[in-house]
Amino acid sequence: MAASKKYNRFDNYLLKGKLRRKGFEWWRYVFTGINRATGEQKTFFVELYYINPLISPKKAIIAQKSQLKISDSDLQYALAGTLAASKANEEENFIPSYALLKTGFYGENGRQFNCFYPAEKLSYIKADQSFKLENCIFGKDLISGNIEVTEENLSEKPELLCSIGTMKWNLHFEKTIESAPLYKNKNDLWIPLGAKTVFAGIVELNGTEYTVVPRSSAGYISKSWGEKPIENYFHLSSTNFTSSISGKNLGKSCFCIEGEFEKKLNAFVELEGRKISLGRKGIFNKYSEIHSCSQMPVDADGEKLHWSVSVHWKKYVIDVDVYCRTSQMLIKNYELLEGGRNLIEICSGGTGFGEIKIFKKIRKNLELLEHATIFDVICDFGSVDSAEC
Repeated sequence: MAASKKYNRFDNYLLKGKLRRKGFEWWRYVFTGINRATGEQKTFFVELYYINPLISPKKAIIAQKSQLKISDSDLQYALAGTLAASKANEEENFIPSYALLKTGFYGENGRQFNCFYPAEKLSYIKADQSFKLENCIFGKDLISGNIEVTEENLSEKPELLCSIGTMKWNLHFEKTIESAPLYKNKNDLWIPLGAKTVFAGIVELNGTEYTVVPRSSAGYISKSWGEKPIENYFHLSSTNFTSSISGKNLGKSCFCIEGEFEKKLNAFVELEGRKISLGRKGIFNKYSEIHSCSQMPVDADGEKLHWSVSVHWKKYVIDVDVYCRTSQMLIKNYELLEGGRNLIEICSGGTGFGEIKIFKKIRKNLELLEHATIFDVICDFGSVDSAEC
């Protein structure tokens, strides 16, 4: 059954007020497709990272691109040896401003493709209630577009920080389980709009076609925006549950966990109609949690990362353990609002696996409500990488 429409207003959000000069917006769509020829499964992502749009609306400014402070006339003096070397080597600190389209896939030989557009290229089409970025559409129930990064592009612009390749997508979706905003203050927000979303359509990756079908699409949609991206980033989410108790697929279940927000994770779990939402402020929503991400010893499957979360609320205990092979992960980069060539580097995967246990507290005892294995887990861990200018 489809989710309600009470959170649809967040589909139409664009940065407002002072956030247009110092603010970011991050839209994230993740889904799984099947190779039409071989039956191979791949997890794809399509993202939009919109940053400081009023700083330079007509020209995309990437802070990672080295820019010397000296003028053309100073350069002539430098070549003649009459300008101090220290001045000639100084770089200007640029503030990033653009709309970044980031797409790709997880798994063995995973790739990502980045394309930067002037911020004004992102426009709202009122008649269709959708956003358009060049030939890409972000609608209330569809996404479509294409991206191409050539060897020449990457040679001329190494600051693209991505791979060579092409990807096209044309997908409709339906958000079957949605969540309220899990973190919200005056200028910052995170909402897993489609905590469980079914996608249907076609993806073409480097000329190979993948079919995305609702029953196996394992879809997820989230949006966040505000004055500052999360610098210590931690994320887990999955819609693919199989009960270890009954052996049945739990088609009406999902979870998502993200943070750190004020040094804490926020979480949403739906277990076959039972909702647990932790993050919104209030005297009845206080909880404690511990979390970690660590590297496991290398074994026959190679190197893995391990995410561990334990949440204690007055009614429930939620324990999550997820593993992902590092060979199936990517390093994604997102620029900070202030520039300075500083990045949030996120080790990101979409093929995680593990288990979730949900207990209900009954006096001093714990009753096991569900123990499920989870697959196709989106798993991220990242922090700020400060570059010397």
